[in-house]
Amino acid sequence: MILNPMKTTPQTSAEPHRILVPVDFSEHSREAFRAAAELARGFGARLAAVHVTRRNRPDSHIVAEQMGITFDTRRASRARLQSFMEDEPTGDIQPTRLVADGVPFDEIAKEAGTWAADLIVISTHGYTGLKHALLGSTAERVVRHAPCPVLVVRSRRIRGATRAFSPDRVRSILVPVDFSAASLVALQHALALARKYDARLCLLHVIERFLIDTNETRRAARLTAHLALAKLAGATRKLWPKTGRELRTGRPVDTIRAMAKRTNADLIVVGTHGRSGLEGALIGSVAEHVVRCAPCSVLTVRPATTT
Repeated sequence: MILNPMKTTPQTSAEPHRILVPVDFSEHSREAFRAAAELARGFGARLAAVHVTRRNRPDSHIVAEQMGITFDTRRASRARLQSFMEDEPTGDIQPTRLVADGVPFDEIAKEAGTWAADLIVISTHGYTGLKHALLGSTAERVVRHAPCPVLVVRSRRIRGATRAFSPDRVRSILVPVDFSAASLVALQHALALARKYDARLCLLHVIERFLIDTNETRRAARLTAHLALAKLAGATRKLWPKTGRELRTGRPVDTIRAMAKRTNADLIVVGTHGRSGLEGALIGSVAEHVVRCAPCSVLTVRPATTT
């Protein structure tokens, strides 16, 4: 992980104002919609639900169109989306309904940009093994391509029972930090959530083992990291007293997952550098790997780009 000890000051916390939630009518997406609605109520944000239809049309539609008969292939999706949302009370919030046509992760990212969303809330079906290796997941691809933070909602197993994610039940937030711009922006969002839901924060910095070659470099790396983390935690504690810190050595993803279990985290908030293309396909990012294997929900945040 990147270590820049000069960047150790958290900024003003960020709150969501426009929340987009993809809906595929599964129970997983219903859970995400409920979480998004709770967040919208809590922060006074606007809410929009988007459903992406498939591009492939039935052969009968193609033949009919050749005869001059046209079909609105989105009409059924609009009706189904309306019915879906009517089944989920949202109080005073009047959600916007959006229907797009194309590749899900691509259209979700486009709609987020068009609608000016500052948060996407999406569920994950948790594919693993060969299926995941070949296809990945829509959630991970949205994390990679979205123009705004992405909250990937995941149920948790607690005392043998499955509990759906709910912002109102967030009591522990784990924030991996490498002192990069991405992790400091992630900390802003973690602060906003901690304040709103009275949750404790745990700042985690991981020293990667392969960076440590000798006893001397090991001691130097640990001292530098310790001072930087203490400075960041101290500054954060002035903004939110319920802030702790952990310094660990190991593989970042494995350490983050283990610490989430140890601290009983309800949410991990992690920065992402948004790799794409060949580098992203072959290497991925820590954030994407955390989304894949975390025992709880994950909020990924990337710094805004400037021109």
